[in-house]
Amino acid sequence: MSQRILIGLVKGLTLGVLLGSLFHFGLGWRVTPGLLGYLIAMGVGATAGILAGRPPWLHEAWIESLLKGVFGLAVGAAVYWVAVRFLTFEMAFDVFGAPASSPWTSLPLLYAPPIAMLFALIVELDNGASSKPGAGKPGMPKPGAGKPGAAKPKPAGGGAG
Repeated sequence: MSQRILIGLVKGLTLGVLLGSLFHFGLGWRVTPGLLGYLIAMGVGATAGILAGRPPWLHEAWIESLLKGVFGLAVGAAVYWVAVRFLTFEMAFDVFGAPASSPWTSLPLLYAPPIAMLFALIVELDNGASSKPGAGKPGMPKPGAGKPGAAKPKPAGGGAG
């Protein structure tokens, strides 16, 4: 459990810092108020949902990743709304070229990591909880597996003759 928490926090922090840096340094969007802030938060949530948990390139994991991404859109918008509505304060200093009087909720370098960390943590905990106890342990038979030395049944009606 604690390993899943750590993995979720590290994945989320990495994704959030990378995406926040992309918008802040790469695109030059140092201040993103209003609708643009919501759109970036939704994109960060969707990206965290797709890349956290089971990777989408595994066999039959793309549907799960798609659903996590869609849910990440809603979670990103909801977390950003809560931050803008209840947790807004102005920065007393400039953050890598952003004006000093900007609220932290308009700086993608500052609001992308918490959104990605929160949703990646939720996805990782959910992914870890879905594994069944005893599954994958050596010496444990797989569900539905027969006895190791049992003879295989012959097909019915397939006689030579």
